[in-house]
Amino acid sequence: MSEGEEEFIPHAIHMWFGYLKDRIVTKEEGAKHSRFSKDAENRLREALSTFGWVYCIDCKHPIFDLEEALEHLRRGHVLTNRFMPDEVAPEEVPMVS
Repeated sequence: MSEGEEEFIPHAIHMWFGYLKDRIVTKEEGAKHSRFSKDAENRLREALSTFGWVYCIDCKHPIFDLEEALEHLRRGHVLTNRFMPDEVAPEEVPMVS
């Protein structure tokens, strides 16, 4: 990502909001600034080769294939591989036994 370019980083659990630069915004507002909204194919190709996956916030599942990721993008879905940290989430989630 180039300097000066904003990136929406969704919350890891409550994906309807996240960070955009230094403020909290809704997913819809953040989608306008998705890092995959411009030059999508090259950025997705780079993310998939670096991380091996991107995550579709709308469908709530990982994507490992470039063509599938581009299809989600064409449908207007928000894709990411970075999430806003939440230090209290482990305390809010009940223990699994």
